[in-house]
Amino acid sequence: MRPISPYAVSKCFQDLVSQVYQKSYGLKIIITRMFSYTNGRRYNLFQSSFAKQIVEIENNKRKILYHGNLKSFRSLIDIEDAMEAYWVAAKRGRIGEIYNIGGNKSISVGKVLDYLKSFSKSKILTKIDKNLIRIKDINIQVPSSNKFRKHTSWKPKISIKDSLKKLLMNERLKRKVKI
Repeated sequence: MRPISPYAVSKCFQDLVSQVYQKSYGLKIIITRMFSYTNGRRYNLFQSSFAKQIVEIENNKRKILYHGNLKSFRSLIDIEDAMEAYWVAAKRGRIGEIYNIGGNKSISVGKVLDYLKSFSKSKILTKIDKNLIRIKDINIQVPSSNKFRKHTSWKPKISIKDSLKKLLMNERLKRKVKI
């Protein structure tokens, strides 16, 4: 582990504490490290923020979509696949194991934005917001989920494109937009 942010340090600490409790006290702990997933309820995630801003543009409530680093690559899965993975980990995962969970492919943040823009009939103008650029950023964040898939037979079912369409549609429904 090589954390580069306070958030990453907190995740490493949780991981290490869990390992110590599992080994010292025999607790039934399975550690999961979930990578990026879509979540329409969390606007601090880049894809959710993009969807919200697109719907605001469609509703004439904003003119420009603001973004940070578009060159970063992530492994992205749908929230339904993520929640199923947690369930499968609890049912079929092995006590004491550490599992990385992520998608089949990596995608750039810019490509996520391109997909979301392509699902809109509105012209989406974008602009970088320097406040959204992290002091330290991970340019490639792609896990190996091979062990998790081997131990549990889990795999994501929803494509990135379909997940992003669903994310945007749900955002429109929240804001009662006629499509």
